[in-house]
Amino acid sequence: MPTSIRFKEMRARLTELRHHMLPAKFSPTGDYSDRQLDRTRGYRVLVHAEIESYLEDVAREAVTQAIQKWKNNKKPSTILLAFLAAYHSGWNSNDDRENEEIVRLAKARSRVKDSINEAIDIAQKQYITNVRDNHGVKEKNFKRLIIPLGIEIDELDGTWLTNLDNFGASRGETAHKTKRATGQVNPEDEYKTVQSLVEGLKELDEKILQAK
Repeated sequence: MPTSIRFKEMRARLTELRHHMLPAKFSPTGDYSDRQLDRTRGYRVLVHAEIESYLEDVAREAVTQAIQKWKNNKKPSTILLAFLAAYHSGWNSNDDRENEEIVRLAKARSRVKDSINEAIDIAQKQYITNVRDNHGVKEKNFKRLIIPLGIEIDELDGTWLTNLDNFGASRGETAHKTKRATGQVNPEDEYKTVQSLVEGLKELDEKILQAK
């Protein structure tokens, strides 16, 4: 099945990072120099940044396109319906001024047409803020980005979701703790982990394209 241009860009960048950061050949005995191990830690952090950016970009783009299509032809999409359902189910902005604006508009609405457009605009503003303020790919981050797109989490591979959550946690340890605190890394294991994550992201990307 086809994948998005953004997915292809991410996958190409991850291939570059593999060549730039990891040994050309993996050691069958796990014997690596300190420089190779440090580069592997760097590989983990940079890959995390690429995956995080990909998720944020495809989520933002999907919602933006769904809203634009609605405004152009007034035909709802799966993504728009899921997005508004997520908004009305209780996600709240951390900005008290935005929450006050929601209450003000709810009291001041005069026409149904205006209330629909206002609700969509406010929901979009809050969602874009959520995307901008996202930090990570752990389960809570992932769900906050992806559920509003109408993607059923239960339909995604549970092991893959766990691995993504663990990868997010390991990146945090690598970025914020010392070498002694994070323990040993293995370049080949790191590469295999990333490859399995990419396969799951490909499936996710296909589902998002289908929902558009």
